Amino acid sequence: MDHAPHRKRQAKFLIGGAVIVFVLGGLMAWAMARPGSTSYYLTTSELVQRGPTASGGEVKVSGSVIDGTIHRRGLVTNFAITDGRSHVSVETGQPLPSAFKAGANVVARGSFDGQTFHASEVLAKCPSKFQPKTQ
Repeated sequence: MDHAPHRKRQAKFLIGGAVIVFVLGGLMAWAMARPGSTSYYLTTSELVQRGPTASGGEVKVSGSVIDGTIHRRGLVTNFAITDGRSHVSVETGQPLPSAFKAGANVVARGSFDGQTFHASEVLAKCPSKFQPKTQ
């Protein structure tokens, strides 16, 4: 009884499986090594530490709107956000969501020039309606 064809087929499956595992591992390592791949957005402290964004580059930053910093001139709105450690001035010419107000948690997408974050989009996080009642 000749086992050679069976062994050849088994070796092909082992080599093919190893190649697939190697390629998938390499793709995962490449994806995780990309800047910003593990973080959906930056905190204000991380943004300030990073400094200005590259020309044409966009990032997302998250923070709470600081009370008393909201100023509107037509569609242009200026406000400041904080993560509790540092703050960033934000300017946008886009309409703001109805949940936008002082104290709201927001995520802004845009570019940072080192002084002001120029937002092309501002999203306000809605507070959860399912928070436990305090007694």
